[in-house]
Amino acid sequence: MFRWLKSAWYARLRRIDMKILWPECANQASDLDHAKAAFAVHAFNDPAWQILGEDRIKEFIDSLE
Repeated sequence: MFRWLKSAWYARLRRIDMKILWPECANQASDLDHAKAAFAVHAFNDPAWQILGEDRIKEFIDSLE
């Protein structure tokens, strides 16, 4: 039960990041690569993203537009 709840909570936090943080990174950065780099700093240091594993985080960030 606790694992499911934690997983659901982390998924919610990632959705919030995509709704608020990613658009702000994209708006503030000089280009898409800088926006992805800024978001990567957050994702690789946030437990909600770390739970996905490094490879999935990289794939996800590479797919951002």
